[in-house]
Amino acid sequence: MVLDIKVPKTLTIADLYATGFSVVIYFISFAVVGQYWTFHQELLHTVTQPSTNFLVLNFFYLVFICLVPFATSFIGDHPGSRISATLFAIIIFMVDLFQFILFRSVIGERPKKENLNAHDWEEYRAVSLMVLVAIVYILVGLLLPKWILVVIALGLGAR
Repeated sequence: MVLDIKVPKTLTIADLYATGFSVVIYFISFAVVGQYWTFHQELLHTVTQPSTNFLVLNFFYLVFICLVPFATSFIGDHPGSRISATLFAIIIFMVDLFQFILFRSVIGERPKKENLNAHDWEEYRAVSLMVLVAIVYILVGLLLPKWILVVIALGLGAR
């Protein structure tokens, strides 16, 4: 993602603004990916013997995470575009959806559901909320695309 941030050729206000915008997008995307990494670590600390189903789901989860840099570049090249904003939101939704499915898979593979501690239930609640928040992102991308980055930045705190 950071490789897409170009050093301005001149030091005009417009060039500095464009570079600043790219840096802001980078930090938002980095925070999104960092949050996914944190939740993924929380999930994996309980997995001792991953099933084939879990590994396949994890593969799809990672496929969509790998699309975040593309979506970041796309929204950086086309700020305010309904297409770029919605695509960014859809990719976030897909990551959130697969993260939710992964959590459900891990919970379902435990011998007894009552073995989940309060922290595990809090993590499960958080990934469930993330799916709902991502639906809001899609709606914002469709209806108010210029606000998508602000809403995502605010949504990071809600997660």
